[in-house]
Amino acid sequence: MEPIRLSNEELDFVLARVTGDHGEYGAARICRLLAVNPLARTRHVNVECSVGNISDIVTKMVNPRIHSLGLFVGCVKPLRPFYNKFGQTTGEHLWSFYRDVAANDDDYDRLDDDINDLASKYPGLLSGERTVNDWERDLAGSLK
Repeated sequence: MEPIRLSNEELDFVLARVTGDHGEYGAARICRLLAVNPLARTRHVNVECSVGNISDIVTKMVNPRIHSLGLFVGCVKPLRPFYNKFGQTTGEHLWSFYRDVAANDDDYDRLDDDINDLASKYPGLLSGERTVNDWERDLAGSLK
């Protein structure tokens, strides 16, 4: 799945669901930021939106309300961790909007091609010729 930017119209629909008649608080600020800044660092979201626990807000106040729009907010670990001023790794993630994809979408349809490709390269992979012990032995050997 790919992080997305929201159009102005999509953002309006999201904000209508998230804020209702209660005004814009942390949940709406997070949506506004992520709509135009996919893959935003945790610290950036915290500071710009004046929120502490992003995942709590997203889980309780955003995702349940926008699910029917085919959207959700999620986070991924960065390829390389972020470091604080002391040189220690942080638990920061990258936050974005995503489209809620179904199992018959193109992203999932390619999975069958990938499996078939693997099966043609490694005939024993899906044929059941290998036992669990064979796989465990091979995997244990790959960790050395």
